[in-house]
Amino acid sequence: MNVLLVDDQEKILEATRKLVNWNKLRVDSVFTANSAAAARKVLADEEIDIMLADIEMPGENGIELQKWVAEEYPSVACIFLTSHADFTYAQKAIHNGAIDYILQPASMATIEESLEKCIRKLEAKQSILHKSSQYDANLANILKNHVFSMFHQKAQFGQLDEWRRDSHTEGEGWWYLPCLLRIWEADSQEVEEMLNLELEKTMLDGSEVFAVASRLNDEEIGILIYGNGMIPERSFMESRIWSVCEGHIGEKNLYMGQCGGEELPQLIGQVMAFKAGRILEKNEVYHVDAAIPYEIRQPDSAVWGRWMLRNDTELIKNQITNLLRFAQKDRYLTVSYMQKLIHAFLESCSIACYEQKHNLTELFTDTFTYEKMLHSYSSVDELSKGVDFCLRRYRELISERADNSSFSVQERIQEILRYLDENMDRMISRREAAKYVFLNEDYFSRMFRRETGMGYKEYIVKQKMDYAGKLLVDTNMPIALVASKVGYDNYTNFTQTFRKATGLTPTDYRKQYHNMPKSEN
Repeated sequence: MNVLLVDDQEKILEATRKLVNWNKLRVDSVFTANSAAAARKVLADEEIDIMLADIEMPGENGIELQKWVAEEYPSVACIFLTSHADFTYAQKAIHNGAIDYILQPASMATIEESLEKCIRKLEAKQSILHKSSQYDANLANILKNHVFSMFHQKAQFGQLDEWRRDSHTEGEGWWYLPCLLRIWEADSQEVEEMLNLELEKTMLDGSEVFAVASRLNDEEIGILIYGNGMIPERSFMESRIWSVCEGHIGEKNLYMGQCGGEELPQLIGQVMAFKAGRILEKNEVYHVDAAIPYEIRQPDSAVWGRWMLRNDTELIKNQITNLLRFAQKDRYLTVSYMQKLIHAFLESCSIACYEQKHNLTELFTDTFTYEKMLHSYSSVDELSKGVDFCLRRYRELISERADNSSFSVQERIQEILRYLDENMDRMISRREAAKYVFLNEDYFSRMFRRETGMGYKEYIVKQKMDYAGKLLVDTNMPIALVASKVGYDNYTNFTQTFRKATGLTPTDYRKQYHNMPKSEN
């Protein structure tokens, strides 16, 4: 197998030639060309199987080169590696028969995966050409290669036309149902062989329904069920697959996609996207339907931190339990979402421990470490136990400090003053401020005046105008930017408020202080 790399940038050519694991891909020789003209010469002199080409090049571009190659060397497969995400390029590439379209920057693993799929496709074609007399014997492997390729496709470069030809499903009335089998502690190669053998028996039981299973990796088997005419109930096909698995495979999950025709690549994409990273119960069947919009509930470490300071640990525990329950119900319980919960929880613990003059490490022991909590995302039960442990340890740490077990009014007002100072560039309403420290809005106003000697609005204006004055004097920042720094989007409103507070416009205020004589040391 020989590969030709085409790119007008020598550094990219050299990096690709050196960093791709060509031995692993079973590639014999790698040739390079820095222009379309140089590529034509290599193609004329050498037997090239795959061309990995850039699109934007001086003179003749990659699309034009590919069109010429498709006419002169139709057996050469083409993959584009480009930084131009232009859909018209992709359309032309597909029309000319490109195998894949990889957008830069791309990892070597992504490039190698595309080359691997391309090589498998070429090997399947070569198998047909070299062993035409054994076509029927090789057909099963050819179909498995097609299924493998379609389940791994990146941008709907599925070989649907070639599949139809090889599987004899050309014409109208054909439908397809993609499924994914996730297995644990089983040999995926043996499972693939067993499924193809058993499904052939069960699916052909008095119905025009067929199935091909293809091993995708050590844990996943792609299954494509197809037929012509009336589509059986999905539950019927589910029961057939499940009954085959029951006698041979232990722990497993089955993801049943939707039935369709020409939109098969999208249907496969839905199945693969559904299972990606989700933490689901084993030995369950999941029906993958079109995505339903839902609101992903996000954790709030700042709120949790305040609850911990008030010793409302049960409130945190209940909210985390609810977040996990909602995520399971709406099926967005992914590893990344679990990690987000863990990080938010640890951040809230850090906030509370700092305020209580404790170290976060005091929440952990030799048997339950910080690292163990950080990686407790493999199951809901594991995460819940970690949260329980940390909250219990926190309560133990503060049990001897009764004076810290309540969140007094004075502490709440000091907390909101700190919050206002940290968010100077925002207009924080009285309602938001009261909610932030869990007080009734009217009661908050009375307590705020008692603690600060000013009403809430009066304090906000003074705080912002004092800071604006400091920026006007100490910096050369444009006045419009000063206004935004203190939360005013409207320049006119800022100028009027500043003049009312200081007796001067921002411009006059800056001039007055800049013209004042500097004091001598």
